[in-house]
Amino acid sequence: MRKITATFQRAGYGAVWFLVMLAVAACQDNKVEEVFDKPASERSLENITSLRELLKSSEHGWTASYKPSRTETGYYQFVFRFLEDSVVEMASDFSQEDLTLRQSNYDVIQGSTTKLSFSTFSALHKLSDSNFSPIPGDAGSGLKGDFEFLYYGTNDGGDLIFRTNRTQDTVLFKRATPTALADLTAAYDNIGRITGGRSVYRALEESKNGVVARSAFDFPYDGRVISIRSVIETEENGAAFGDEYITGYGFTRNGIFVDSVRLSNGSVVERPEFVYNEDEARFETTLADGTLLAIGDIDGPILPVDGQTVLLDPTLTADVFFSFGDPDIGSLTTPAFEELYYNTAVQVGMTASFTLWIQLPFGGTNIDYFAFGGTGSVANGTIRQLLTFEDKGDRLVIHRNGFRDANSVPKPEVEEAYNALLDVLTDPEGFYVENLGRATRYTNLVFTFTSVKDPSIRFGVYHEAP
Repeated sequence: MRKITATFQRAGYGAVWFLVMLAVAACQDNKVEEVFDKPASERSLENITSLRELLKSSEHGWTASYKPSRTETGYYQFVFRFLEDSVVEMASDFSQEDLTLRQSNYDVIQGSTTKLSFSTFSALHKLSDSNFSPIPGDAGSGLKGDFEFLYYGTNDGGDLIFRTNRTQDTVLFKRATPTALADLTAAYDNIGRITGGRSVYRALEESKNGVVARSAFDFPYDGRVISIRSVIETEENGAAFGDEYITGYGFTRNGIFVDSVRLSNGSVVERPEFVYNEDEARFETTLADGTLLAIGDIDGPILPVDGQTVLLDPTLTADVFFSFGDPDIGSLTTPAFEELYYNTAVQVGMTASFTLWIQLPFGGTNIDYFAFGGTGSVANGTIRQLLTFEDKGDRLVIHRNGFRDANSVPKPEVEEAYNALLDVLTDPEGFYVENLGRATRYTNLVFTFTSVKDPSIRFGVYHEAP
C-alpha cells in the first residue's frame, strides 16, 4: 500500500511540473506574439514599400561605383533614377552609348532580406554578358557582374548599403548631385586619355627630391585593370623588371583612381586619386610626404630591348610573319598600324599577311627581304622588297635595297600606296624590337616592332626557326 501511495505522489508531482512548463511556454508564446505583432506578409510588404519609396526619394537619383570582380576588374560608374515602382532610368560609363539615360525595369523582392533586382536588360547587365568576356581563362563569364542587390539599410552618411546577391560584395548607392550625368560624361573622357595615348609605352613615375623611379604599366585586357612592373637592380643582370601585379582602376570627373600602388620602397598607397594635367598630358597626384606620382606615356621602353639580336641571327631565325587580325597576337598590333596596313593592302592588292625573310638562299647568295603576297607586283603576284639591316643596339633600322627580281617590283599605279607602308617600315629612326617569348598557345616566339619615330605604331609577328 505504501508503494502504491508513493507512486501516486510521484505522478502528482509530475503533473504539477508539466502544468508549470505549459504556463511558461504560454508566456513565451505571448512574448513572441509581442515581437511579431504583424503577419509575415504584412512585414514583407512594408519592407518592399519602404525601399521603393527610399529609392524614389532622391531628387537627382543615386550614383554607384561598382567593381564586378574583387581581383579581376576595375570600376564602372552608374547613375540611377527610380521613377516609378518598377521603372528606372540608368546611365553608365561602360561605353559611349551608355552615357545617356535609358529606361528599364526593376523590382523589389522580399526573401531572406529585401532585394533590389534589375529585371530587364540595361547597362548593368553588360557586366555579366557572356558575349563580352575579356578576363583570360574565363570565357563566357563576362565581367562577373551582378544585377541583384541585397539591401542592408543605410550608413551615417545616408548612403544605401547593398551587397551583391552572388558574391556578397558591398555596393553603396549615394545620393546624386545635379551634375551627376555631366560628371559621368566628363569621367568617360578620361578613358581616351589613359588608353589612347600617343605611345604604346607607359610608365608610373615616382619622383621626390630629384630622384625618379619608373614602373612599366600596361592594360592586360579590357576590364579596367592595369598591370604594373617595377624596375629592380640585380647583381647578375643589372636593372630588370620585378614581379608584375594587377590593380583595378576607375574614372572620376577630373581623372582616375586605382585600388593601390606599390612604391619603390615597398610601401603600398591605397586608393590614390590622380588628376589629369593638361600641360603634361598625364595623370598626377601628390602624396602626403611630397612624392609626386604620375601616370602617362613615354617615348620608349623603360629598359633597353634587343630582340633584333635573335631576329638577325640566321641560325635562330628563318623568318617572322605578320597576320592581320590574328586571334592570338592581334592585340599587340595598334590601331595606327592596322589602319596603315589595311589601306595599303586594299589599294595595292596585298593579302592579310606579310613575311620578313632572314638570309634566305636565292641565286647562290643569301638575301633578306619583305614578301607581300597578293597581286601587287608587275607580274600580278608577290612584291619582294630586298633589305639591309642596321643594328643600333637599342633599335633596328631597316633599309630598302631594291627588289629581288624584275617580277617582284610593284605596279606603277600602286607605288604611291605601297610607299606609304614602306616609308614607315624603313623609317631611318628604326624600330624597338622586343622578344616576348612563347606568349601564345603556339610554340613560336612572338616579337613586336614599335616605331621609334611614332611609338603609337606597333605590330606583332610570329617567329619561325630554321
